[in-house]
Amino acid sequence: MRQWFTMKMVADDEEDDDKKNPFAEVVIYDAIGPSFMGEQTTGAKAFVDGLTALGDVENITLRINSPGGDVFDGVAIHNALKNHKAKVTAHVDGIAASIASFVAMAADKIVMPSNAFMLIHQASGFSMGTADDMRALAADLDRIDKSMSATYAARSGQSAAKVRALMKEDRLMDAKEAKELGFADATTAPVKLAATFSLRLLPEAAAERFRAETGAEQDDPPHSVTEPERPEVLPVVPPASTSVTEPPAAAKKVVDLNVAKQQGIAEHKAYVASVTDLCTLASMPERVGDFVRAAKPIDDVRKELLALRAAKTDVLPHHPLIDKTKVPATMWSKITDKINARTERRT
Repeated sequence: MRQWFTMKMVADDEEDDDKKNPFAEVVIYDAIGPSFMGEQTTGAKAFVDGLTALGDVENITLRINSPGGDVFDGVAIHNALKNHKAKVTAHVDGIAASIASFVAMAADKIVMPSNAFMLIHQASGFSMGTADDMRALAADLDRIDKSMSATYAARSGQSAAKVRALMKEDRLMDAKEAKELGFADATTAPVKLAATFSLRLLPEAAAERFRAETGAEQDDPPHSVTEPERPEVLPVVPPASTSVTEPPAAAKKVVDLNVAKQQGIAEHKAYVASVTDLCTLASMPERVGDFVRAAKPIDDVRKELLALRAAKTDVLPHHPLIDKTKVPATMWSKITDKINARTERRT
């Protein structure tokens, strides 16, 4: 089971000399909570248990480089840090996006290097079912946005209306802007950092800007300092034939292995994204890993998911917030009786 955070106690000699007591270092360098790829990951409970296991600490250094993740796990983590008696200092080492930025709001002090980013946006989710299901989900998202905007506003000093406007536009802030708007308390010199999360969790416009300003690829580490590989070029020589004239050297085709590698990576990313979308729409995100490992064709994935959904008794799941007593179900037998009655009258 993959753990997306680490915690440890840091001794006096590992930090500034003026620190008289050991402090706890909490690092979140990944997506928070359940995996969108169906991978088994730890949840907020493990985080809170780990925080408790640190014992009686006076200072917590929270380091964040995360694209966000599960809203409710993030809220639980925010509350655990907010209610902890220790002084919490958050360092946004790369990006604090989505619910990761909400976690940062629990800190007493938020520090961002000048090349770091913070993203706030409205909550999003998936639903499958009736119009009532969709309306219930929309109501849930409105409640989440209202709660989160109130927290952002209280921490930043901005009005709730201004925060909601920023969330609506998926505002990706650099350190300077975040400090100006009150979402950060201090900025520091730029840092170089490697991360391993996918930018697919970010809103598309924010991800594009992040790539443009950091040079990060879809699943490559933001702020990567790895020198690009030199492409290996091999000539493609046509097979020997008495009727084929050797082309001029300048006209020979070459195979750029580096380009081919990048194309292969891009195709695999597109394949994984398609499988993920299909499994999410079918409410079976846990199936993503199996399909990808088996390299199952997209058409086969779609057919298998349809077959699995057809076999389920809850093909149209109902949202738990719906009061079903106010929307009584109609028996299928009554419907078929009415249809048969109409047919008989017409004949």
